[in-house]
Amino acid sequence: MKKYLISLLLAAGMGVFGASPAFAVSRQTIEMMQQLDTLQQEVQTLQTTLATQTAILKTLIQQTQGDVQTIKQQVSDIRRTTEHSLASYGSSMQTLTGQVQALGSSVDEANARLAKLSDQIAKTQNIIQTLNQAPPPTTTSATETPGANPSVPSPDATTPTSAATPDPNALFSSALTSYNSGQYGLAIQGFKEYLQYYGTTSRASDAQYYIGDAYYDEGNYPKAVGEFNKCLDRYQSGPRLPTAQLKKAYALLALGETQAGIRELRSLIQRYPHSSEADLARQRLRALYRPPRKQK
Repeated sequence: MKKYLISLLLAAGMGVFGASPAFAVSRQTIEMMQQLDTLQQEVQTLQTTLATQTAILKTLIQQTQGDVQTIKQQVSDIRRTTEHSLASYGSSMQTLTGQVQALGSSVDEANARLAKLSDQIAKTQNIIQTLNQAPPPTTTSATETPGANPSVPSPDATTPTSAATPDPNALFSSALTSYNSGQYGLAIQGFKEYLQYYGTTSRASDAQYYIGDAYYDEGNYPKAVGEFNKCLDRYQSGPRLPTAQLKKAYALLALGETQAGIRELRSLIQRYPHSSEADLARQRLRALYRPPRKQK
């Protein structure tokens, strides 16, 4: 191309100057040719630079794409780790709550045994005191004394007495012992008897809860729901009320009444938002709304 341009310029110079010889080309024409040559070299340099920059840009784009993929993978890993940590935390909290409830039951059982033991000691002391104060036996003749009044009972005759009201602590403790040992039928009977005599005491809501929970542990969910309803409707306060509502929701879910169970869980969270039962209710709601995992 350079030779073509030189030839063209020479021809143009010859046309301008007519029949002047080739060596008489003007100085301006030579300078123009040199400028064109310089311009061509600059264009080639620019093309080379552009090609180099393009290659560098492609390399940077590829590296950026690789970095983006790495970041996506890291975000995915962090998400899986976080979900696993949350699941483990929820499981740990549920286990801890169960352990606390078991510990509370153990404490109640120990108190029940102490109360029963105290009652037995008191009965034993009363028997000993009665024996110590009993008068010596007297002998009477086989025949009646003349002139005796037949309407007066003999000293050893017994008179009927009214049945004594059972001791509340002993009654509650006995029912709780049956409950903790898995004898749910006896436990239900004992707690119902407690409510018959002491339905307005501070432990009445506990007794009603244990009746519902005994049915729940037996798998009799309809009965459990009915007894838990009594606990929630009759008593406005008590340490077992949040647990009663939670167990009621679990029983409804076990019966397939999902919407009713969900409403009960939400009501529990609203009534007792800071309780451990509310935390368990939130976990159960998340599990209900979590889509099932696809099997690989």
